Amino acid sequence: MKKRILSLVLIFLVASLIFAQGSQEAKSSEKSTVRVMVWSSTLQTKLIPNDIEAKFEAAYPQYDLVFESVEYDSLDSQTLLSHNTGNDYDVIMVNHSSLPTFVAGGVVAPIDDVVASLDIEYYSKKAVDASKFNGHWYGIPFDPDCRILAYNQKIISELGFDAPKTTDDVLAIAKAGFEKGYYAMAGGLNRNTFCIYDLGGFMLCWGINVYTQDANGKYVCQLNTPEAVDYMTWAQEMYKYMPHDGNLDNSTARSWFAQGQVLMLWWTPSQIASVLPKFENREDCAFAEMPLGPTGVNGSAMGGYMWSMGSGAENPEGAKAFIQWALQPEMQGQICRGLPSDSRAYDYEPYNAPEYNMFREQISKAEYPVPLTSVLLQVFDTWNRTYARCLMGELTPEEACAIGYQEVQAILDTIN
Repeated sequence: MKKRILSLVLIFLVASLIFAQGSQEAKSSEKSTVRVMVWSSTLQTKLIPNDIEAKFEAAYPQYDLVFESVEYDSLDSQTLLSHNTGNDYDVIMVNHSSLPTFVAGGVVAPIDDVVASLDIEYYSKKAVDASKFNGHWYGIPFDPDCRILAYNQKIISELGFDAPKTTDDVLAIAKAGFEKGYYAMAGGLNRNTFCIYDLGGFMLCWGINVYTQDANGKYVCQLNTPEAVDYMTWAQEMYKYMPHDGNLDNSTARSWFAQGQVLMLWWTPSQIASVLPKFENREDCAFAEMPLGPTGVNGSAMGGYMWSMGSGAENPEGAKAFIQWALQPEMQGQICRGLPSDSRAYDYEPYNAPEYNMFREQISKAEYPVPLTSVLLQVFDTWNRTYARCLMGELTPEEACAIGYQEVQAILDTIN
């Protein structure tokens, strides 16, 4: 009887051990989910066609990658909603201009260890530094862009000009072309970024920004400088040769350029796919770096997106694993829609194509047109109103710069 009981006990113990081992193995094989919020266009044009989900899970079988997409106009509101309801995403695609607001609101978490693992020497230093707040990195550029100058080579040659190299060249071509029935450039003043990224982006060719940060960390407006007045004089003259439709949308402006109605255009990477195919003769469209301004600078406005981690991320280790993996040079070309943030990615498709050569040169000189601050969008809205009044002739360049300086500096002083 005792032997029988002992046998039963041993059987029970062995069964328990086997069950425990099986449970442990099942538990260790369970995948943890990594939730990544992205722009719907990025999902449809890059992530799904390039099978990014399967590729990541093959490299990291312990994770189950889930992309959740939203429309462009909802990027910020959806990020804030998920945070405020305690349902933070692990990884967030953040518009660069929104990052300071998210940092101030505690929406995103530091990712210093991720940045430390990257070869930052291959990244734009200005872009990486702009992601740092109070000594910590809260984002890393993964899909930046910048502006180059596109021009209709055929028409400009017929007008007797070579490729535009300076801001004086651009203005001379604008005048001559307008006399022959062509618009110089095209864009709508209704966009609050017109004063920063569109025609306003040329201010960087004068070596100044709408505002900057001094050595003491104070934000100071630069519209009270001779360079700003000189630039505004150039911009006001340029606008004489542009369509005076304040609501002109980008799609129409770019179509006019492809149809030969517009001579020159500030050109972004996305236009390679969306505008170039509209040219009847592809060779008519040529590219140059942004023109040299009077101070010998050909600055270019950088924009684009960053990877950030939600402050309430349920899977922070998975989030960091995805960001590090997605930033590999060979992966950046498969994920980003603008330009790769790592210069080594230009050796991989699609960025090793000739159409990206000028961007490869220009982005090394590009910068965010102003420091990223929590009042960035307020500055855009305020300065663009005064900027538009100047272009339409309601204000002189001197008056516009004086008013703009007072308005912008008053906004900056709220965070100084």
